Amino acid sequence: MTTDRHAEERALLHTHPSAIEAIAADFPGWEISRERDGARHGAWQAFRDGVALTASSPAGLLVRLEAQELARLQAAHGTRWKVWRTPRYWMATALIDDVEPTLMENTADALEARMSNPRGWGNQARKDGKR
Repeated sequence: MTTDRHAEERALLHTHPSAIEAIAADFPGWEISRERDGARHGAWQAFRDGVALTASSPAGLLVRLEAQELARLQAAHGTRWKVWRTPRYWMATALIDDVEPTLMENTADALEARMSNPRGWGNQARKDGKR
């Protein structure tokens, strides 16, 4: 009985994404892992384009990743978009005319793709025959 119950509990642990899987899904452009020193687990870490982030917990890594991605998006697109983060979405408001005024996406990468190729809006949309 006890062995069966423990097996069921272990199986339940594998039905939900782990913290590392959840972070990796939200930040697909990053390589997410955890340091190991023999049998001991170390810091959580993330790597992308020569940038390395570390934290002692998944929550800490998530905070560092969000701050890094927000800074990256603002640096890359700040002349055309005001970029910010809500608890649930990545957001951008256009600082230029004739494009979709507000963008909202679940991931930073998805928001960046839309900022790089926004739909027309206003006068531009009417010229293209789109609304």
